[in-house]
Amino acid sequence: MDWGYYAKPSKTFCQGMVNKQCSFPRGKVLGGSAVSNVMVYHRASPLDYDFWASSGNDGWSYKEVLPYFIKSERIQIDEYDHGYHGTNGPLRVNYTAPHSTVSEPFFRACEEKGLKRIDYNGKDTLGVSRVQFNINFNKRDNSAHAFLDPIIDIRSNLRVLLNAFAIKVLLKGSTAEGVEFVKDCKRYIVKARKEVILSSGSINSPQLLMVSGIGPREELNKHKIEVKNELPVGRHMKDHTMFFNLVFRSNEVAPNKTLRENLERYIKGETPLTNALGVENVAFINTKTPGKGLPDIELITSPPPLGVANKLQSILFFNFDSDVSKVFDGYNPLTDFSIYVVLLNPKSIGSVTLQSKNPIDFPVIDLNYFSDPNNEDIETMYQGVKYVLSLSKTRAFRDINATFIGHQLGCEDLKKNGSEREYWYCALRQFSTTIFHPMSTTRMGRSPKESVVDSKCLVHRTKNLRVVDAGVIPNIIRGHPNAPIYMIAEKISDEIKKYYGEL
Repeated sequence: MDWGYYAKPSKTFCQGMVNKQCSFPRGKVLGGSAVSNVMVYHRASPLDYDFWASSGNDGWSYKEVLPYFIKSERIQIDEYDHGYHGTNGPLRVNYTAPHSTVSEPFFRACEEKGLKRIDYNGKDTLGVSRVQFNINFNKRDNSAHAFLDPIIDIRSNLRVLLNAFAIKVLLKGSTAEGVEFVKDCKRYIVKARKEVILSSGSINSPQLLMVSGIGPREELNKHKIEVKNELPVGRHMKDHTMFFNLVFRSNEVAPNKTLRENLERYIKGETPLTNALGVENVAFINTKTPGKGLPDIELITSPPPLGVANKLQSILFFNFDSDVSKVFDGYNPLTDFSIYVVLLNPKSIGSVTLQSKNPIDFPVIDLNYFSDPNNEDIETMYQGVKYVLSLSKTRAFRDINATFIGHQLGCEDLKKNGSEREYWYCALRQFSTTIFHPMSTTRMGRSPKESVVDSKCLVHRTKNLRVVDAGVIPNIIRGHPNAPIYMIAEKISDEIKKYYGEL
């Protein structure tokens, strides 16, 4: 179900991982990465979309895209900002319950810091909230379940092939004619009467374009691929960086349930196993202008009994070195909880390039975190860490004796002999990883020198070829990309219908 990718080894982040490499899971299944993500439904800031429009992408302002968010959504929570949500779409949005032992203390602590409780997909973007999940009772509601399952057996014009691997877009001159793919060890060619649409995600779509001859000239020449259309494919990649070794211990003890007991709760639609990866609450803050402006940091809580990774999870999921992962042996899953710090508006730019011209060879994913020339990214994350640590001084945290116990293995000498900033910079480089939100590798824009597709997601200087996935996002959004991808797909569906006179 997963491609099993790893990012390129780094000297500035993922230092606690084997070979200094972040694991980088990508969905290899119907529904893509929505099958394995944390199910967070988050649209980001309205101003993100207004920036798209002001940058020359006509039709993508928040006012223009909001109807497409609403169209696909079926919200099932009691309190939300009316006018911002849909109630009749195929994609369910819900809370999970019951709350953990530390949920309300986290809310109160954030309120003491000046944050208010909000619907983060409504009129306010700064504040604290429960996570809005794409969940249907106790089942993940991803793109395959919500959009494909209801029509897969009744649409005569839809055929789904499983275990089929696309290896090339077939181009005749500047026109996309079809796709070559492999299935059951045989090569096939499928011709397009109208268009070819790539929706392979921010990593695989650029790889497929480049092996087909669409991409940066120097990259294609390097692998002896004929250049058919020189475009900045794979460039401008941005991703949200996450630091997750901020662990608190409280005097609130979660019920010590067996796996069987938790599964019985899950069957009833109850937490903790309905919380994907254990997450429960979120807060969006601005570290520079508290209480106003746009969020630059997201805080995500992971409460007991799933609130801390164990050694095995840290090795298998995050690729932590076995020595570094020993830090997780000291945490107690019944009393300890984590608060993740996520960088929402990074300045660092990564890339997707080719390992070879063979489409079977994995692409090269260079995350390039903390590479911005002014160190704004790591400093912003440091300010986010300080904000989290300051929660321990609130009355709400003191009432439950929530004490910071996070151990930053490999940085102890700096704690003794360096500054606080040096210590946390070391910790951030050691334990920060991806939250798996790559975007902008085939980004939208007017200029073929700076972008890959136009405002209708048509590839520049190529006929009958579109890209419709997170890669087309012009610049990284301040939020999780899953909901915006659904919105993009809804909007481009209408563009296609309009073009062919069906709408």
